[in-house]
Amino acid sequence: MGEPRDRPGHGQARERPTSYATAPGGHRAGGAAHLAGALATPERLRVLERLGTVGSLARETFDRSARLAARLLDVPTVQIACVEAERQRLATYMGLHHPRASERVMPLEWGFAPVVVARERPLVIGDLRHHPALANNPVVVPTRMRAFIGVPLILQGRVVGALCAVDTRPRKWSVEHLRTLGELATTAMSEIQLHLDFSESARLNEQAEATRRRSQQLQALAQASIEINSATSLKEALSTVTEKARDLIGAHQSTSSLTSGQNWAQLISANSLSDKYAAWRDFDARPTGEGIYTEVCRYNKPMRMRQDELEAHPAWRGFGPYANSHPPMRGWLAVPLIASDGHNLGLIQVSDKYEGEFTIDDEAILTQLAELASACIEKAAALDKQREIARTLQRSLLPPHLPDIPGVELAARYDPADDDSQVGGDFYDLFQARDGRWCVILGDVCGKDAEAATVTALMRHTARAAAMTDPDPAHVAELLNRAVLAHGTDRFCTLVYLTLLPEPDKAQVDLVVCGHPLPLCVDADGAVSEVGEPGMLIGVLEELSPRPTRFTMGPGDTLVLFTDGLTEARRHGPMFGETMLPALLGHAARRPVRELADIVARAALDYQGGRLKDDIATLFLRVGRDDGGGSLR
Repeated sequence: MGEPRDRPGHGQARERPTSYATAPGGHRAGGAAHLAGALATPERLRVLERLGTVGSLARETFDRSARLAARLLDVPTVQIACVEAERQRLATYMGLHHPRASERVMPLEWGFAPVVVARERPLVIGDLRHHPALANNPVVVPTRMRAFIGVPLILQGRVVGALCAVDTRPRKWSVEHLRTLGELATTAMSEIQLHLDFSESARLNEQAEATRRRSQQLQALAQASIEINSATSLKEALSTVTEKARDLIGAHQSTSSLTSGQNWAQLISANSLSDKYAAWRDFDARPTGEGIYTEVCRYNKPMRMRQDELEAHPAWRGFGPYANSHPPMRGWLAVPLIASDGHNLGLIQVSDKYEGEFTIDDEAILTQLAELASACIEKAAALDKQREIARTLQRSLLPPHLPDIPGVELAARYDPADDDSQVGGDFYDLFQARDGRWCVILGDVCGKDAEAATVTALMRHTARAAAMTDPDPAHVAELLNRAVLAHGTDRFCTLVYLTLLPEPDKAQVDLVVCGHPLPLCVDADGAVSEVGEPGMLIGVLEELSPRPTRFTMGPGDTLVLFTDGLTEARRHGPMFGETMLPALLGHAARRPVRELADIVARAALDYQGGRLKDDIATLFLRVGRDDGGGSLR
């Protein structure tokens, strides 16, 4: 047999086999120093590392190839070795006793597989007695080796090991023997390469899927950021955070809660459950400061656990008194909500992932959501506090209740705009003068801040003081104008001021309008008309010159006063006051004024798509009331 070519290949021998006793370059086969140098190429070692990822499939493939080689070549011993830079590993060994076979790891100088790999071509030895140097190899005597034939195992163009057959008697290896062994090696490595290709394809698909999901999560996170930052209250912010947490991670349960004390007790502020847990949607309980969730708050660090890890954790307390009503948990991921100064605000928890367990990527995306949520929660909490202050101040600028005016039915409403974090300038007041007249004022100071509140208070108190001594609405309006100008503010005010003198079955009204929408008078039959004369704004010019109007209201007539938040309400199309308000008042003219006030408020809200863009103050006065008192909303 002629010598195979000096490149990886099998079955390239001539008809008469020739024994190879020396390695390339004249080194004796088995020289450890030479072998180590030839085997340590980085490219080959990288391919060998990939072979190691195949695991059990490679062992099954090699075992099958070894059995076939033993049968087809009629030899007692077959081994497959994967040769590393400094040692060789027996992937498969079957046959006669081998002193290191059980260890599976041997030095490079043991056996001839490293020689095959270093040469990158087959090695054929018909009778070791003709090669004294090779006969001294440590494995020859224990295995009673007399003949050897080995072919390279080639993966991705690199020789990573050798398929070797050993006989205890001299053999005349034929070209057919070499071709058979080479085809077995090629088939085995093709099968492994196919598996590697499949694994690589699966890895790339998994990577692409992970990238796609990550991209979707980041897009969803960006959208969540917009929605969370659009929240106008703490409750709305927490509800949005909780829904987005469940959507982002893909879980059946999510909860957002705020820390309420030093012991890490939580106020559960929002829950979100999928249809799987619909039966628990009404569950509501406040953690008392015990349990594993406190670890998240105490250390401001995320926690991620499988269910068995969760239940084995020393801080796990179960559900305590809520064991029979708490929705079950299947795996758990929790991240802290951290304030800008580093203190804990609360946490976001998710449980029961749609598919698989919670991952490090889930933890990362939920942490990002928590960072966004924390900033929004701080902002929303500050707005809530500011809103509560504004409401308290606003209440102080309105009468606590409406007076009881004989023969007159009253109703009033104050509806703040959705952005009610500032005190509004809309106000009204009703009080009785010393001469028995009833005085009514409804106005709107421009702006929404502390200065607007100051001017509002000035208007109310000045009107009350002036009305006690002057029955003329025009004189009171002029005094209010001088008071605002003397205050030195840049704020102006619109108002309607009137006096009402009830008589049996009627009421006399004296009215002035200063830069304000004209009131509407609705008679008992539903006819609607404007009353009053337009006049100058309060606080702009020294000369006000209001034009008073006097008229008489009969039984069932209703006088409606309102601020421009009602008349200018709109979403699309004309303003609410142009056609909608008169038609609505005429249609509902016979309804009790309390109901009428509610009907108008709901209609204005619906007309703007469910969000009030400006404060609205309304006041309804009807001659001949149908109950014993007024209504204040």
